[in-house]
Amino acid sequence: MTYLAAFEGKGGHAVDRSVLAGALRTDWPGANVSMSGDDTPGRDVRDVTWQYEEAGHRLEGRSHVDGTCLYLEGPLHLAVRFAVWYRRLVPPMVELILCDDAYGFAVTVDVEVIPATVERAVRAHE
Repeated sequence: MTYLAAFEGKGGHAVDRSVLAGALRTDWPGANVSMSGDDTPGRDVRDVTWQYEEAGHRLEGRSHVDGTCLYLEGPLHLAVRFAVWYRRLVPPMVELILCDDAYGFAVTVDVEVIPATVERAVRAHE
């Protein structure tokens, strides 16, 4: 399934691609991280991409080129962990939500939230 960790009311805030890529490499050392170049297919919508595997589960992530959204494809528990991790890169005054690609639910990811709380909120909407 595809989940999105997206800014609500973008307001000109964004996570810089080099900040995101550096944080991924530091905090998720097992992730395979790459940054799109000018000639990369799909560069107009995707920027930083990564793959992460843990205990037989795989998550593929990519950031939107404008720095305001992550696309997370994989199991819910990994998508939630990445969304909660991403929250710390987002300015505290900017609302971050986790939703599915059909916008069937939207759960706010608060600054001090833990993954289990977000996962419970998502499951309550299923």
